[in-house]
Amino acid sequence: MIRLHSVAARIGALLLLTAGPRTIAAQRAVDVRHAASPTVSLRILGSFAELRIRGWDKDSVALTGTVPTDARFDGGFLNGPGGASPGGKFYLESSSGTPSGKLELRVPVGARVWSKSGSATIDVDGVNGGLDLNIIGGSVRVAGRPHDLTVESMDGSVTIDGSPAWARLKTATGDIIVNGGSDDAGLTTVSGTIHVLKGRYERARIETVTGAVEFAGEVARGGSLDIDTHSGPIELRFPAKAAAEFDVASVAGTIENSLTSRSPVSGREGRGQEIGFSIGQGGGRIYIRTFKGNIRLLPASGSKISLKMF
Repeated sequence: MIRLHSVAARIGALLLLTAGPRTIAAQRAVDVRHAASPTVSLRILGSFAELRIRGWDKDSVALTGTVPTDARFDGGFLNGPGGASPGGKFYLESSSGTPSGKLELRVPVGARVWSKSGSATIDVDGVNGGLDLNIIGGSVRVAGRPHDLTVESMDGSVTIDGSPAWARLKTATGDIIVNGGSDDAGLTTVSGTIHVLKGRYERARIETVTGAVEFAGEVARGGSLDIDTHSGPIELRFPAKAAAEFDVASVAGTIENSLTSRSPVSGREGRGQEIGFSIGQGGGRIYIRTFKGNIRLLPASGSKISLKMF
């Protein structure tokens, strides 16, 4: 045993010698501050790896953090009355092209921010204005209630911990998780999964190709929910004492209805299944369609709900 440890130690030492010293890119500080209007509009893009955006109750903007010494960092503010800028733009370009740099942007709560990067982590909290966020990989998280929110991602995940009034979330393979409601929401992915875990929705449209959909939110009285997939499975959990009209169909898949005692029937072309019923009065409209996916309708409380057929 002693000899084995000795040999392992020698091998480890040899690997360290042959690997050479670890190179850590030199960093320089970023500290940009400027008076701004309460609804200032800002653009920040480039090869940053991390970006934190925070709303605060000050009529000023602060952009701080670190970037590689050899990176190009440019930008500035537009001139405004009394020195309060109505907008600004900043750009980061690393010499290697690899995402690097960690930035924090503090803005008035009513600001509008547009941001774009390659593979990055973007985290936003406390901005009530508008957000337009674009990444390829990494992740986006937004907390709070922005007035309008647009997020586009290829592989990166998107998480919303709040209730944007208007939201459009779109990914290719990234997952979308929503922990809050919206007056008007559109969630779209190709092969990622969509999880709507809670929240009240006036209007919501969810679309996937192969991605699974889980919806456990609430549809407002007079509101609407549309779910459409090609082959992605769909699971809807309906809250107790809520009201809604259901129109559900799978062209080639199956439907499991645990909300009521009503059973689905064969599709109009003799394949697949469909079902229609209403629960309560004056509720929202729920329209679910899939080509190959299976559909499950489940009560959130775990018990069946009284049924009214149409």
